[in-house]
Amino acid sequence: MKVISLNSIILILLLFLSCNTSNIKIGKAYKLGEVPESVLKVSKPDPFLTHLNTNMEDLPGHDDLIFDNKDQIAFASGMDGWIWKLDFKTNTALAWVKPPVNPAGLQFSNKKNESILVCASKLGGVSYEETKQVGLYEVNIKSKKVVPLLLYLPKTDPSDFEIVYSEAKRPTFAIKTLNDSNARPFSLCNDLAVSEDGNRIYLSEPFERSDAAMGSGAVPEAIGLYPHGKLWMFDRKQNTISLIMSGFTFVDGIIIADHSNFKEESVIITETTKFRIIKANISGKKEGSFEVLLENLPGLADGLERDNQGRIWVGIIKPRSGLVNMIHNNPWLKPFLLSLPQRLLPIAKKTGILVLKPDGKTPLYYSMHDGSKIKDISVVVPNLDTLYFPSFDTSSRGLYSMPISSILLGESSND
Repeated sequence: MKVISLNSIILILLLFLSCNTSNIKIGKAYKLGEVPESVLKVSKPDPFLTHLNTNMEDLPGHDDLIFDNKDQIAFASGMDGWIWKLDFKTNTALAWVKPPVNPAGLQFSNKKNESILVCASKLGGVSYEETKQVGLYEVNIKSKKVVPLLLYLPKTDPSDFEIVYSEAKRPTFAIKTLNDSNARPFSLCNDLAVSEDGNRIYLSEPFERSDAAMGSGAVPEAIGLYPHGKLWMFDRKQNTISLIMSGFTFVDGIIIADHSNFKEESVIITETTKFRIIKANISGKKEGSFEVLLENLPGLADGLERDNQGRIWVGIIKPRSGLVNMIHNNPWLKPFLLSLPQRLLPIAKKTGILVLKPDGKTPLYYSMHDGSKIKDISVVVPNLDTLYFPSFDTSSRGLYSMPISSILLGESSND
């Protein structure tokens, strides 16, 4: 007769007695494979231990950075709720403008750098007034006036998973027709990319939930792994909102991949909690399809940026663990984990970076840092001859950077 241990009995009881109090949707079993050999073979020693620089120490932890090199300034989306202005002439950082909710992804609205587009969302653990809404905002740099551009999204019918819509079948809605019966509040506006002409703004919504939040508010979704992430496109000229992609898992970082006659043909996104990077063909010969560029990544790929050579820089905010592999392959464990206070969950301190060739398929460089110098790298932002590392960590202080020459890429990135 097989004897069941006391620990096993306790575990079984916990599993049956636990409940998913937030009603987090749980996806199907997902088996993660081994980290690709192409990533492992470009793994390098930790550069942050010897090359990391820190200045502007008034700057709090932040999610994104954009640079105006002509005026020698930059803007950072602070975790304290402010957009910070960084002045490289005086080496100072100043809390500049405070959107209604926490700023996340930032982009200039056009090449003249006259205004900033801001994805603004709630941050886990922070209380907000009901009137403070998630969405896309525009900040005029001279006047500092904050204008909401998109606070509501169309209600869409549940669809098959992993859909990239062709132009002809893309659900498109006039903004003026949205109302209480056919629209819902933006759940979480995370990152954005802007077309060459500034008319089209692509917006990632990692998951749809009424109490959605960044940071600790996103942890349950990372556990649940339910595919309700979406990519939207706001057309400023037509004043419409279109659903570009639906049924993906935690759609996060985004860059525009290919253009044709000033028209976007494809975008590259991170499916953060699925540990993969994909390319979606949104127009042209391959429209309505997608391809996986890299999967089974060694960590949670967050933001994406390109440098002036076309290489793609990826922030690896946290490493992948054996526990993650196990729970995604055994989703029956997830209600128990979702019932636990987050402080009891094992959170790794490591964070890192990944560099890819312009095609997004070929790794050039990969390194993980032990977390002693910097935590939670949300994105790597190359600017001129320097790399900058936004740290999505409330305890972070300062602007982190290192010379791009410190990163030994090992080979040419030209295709």
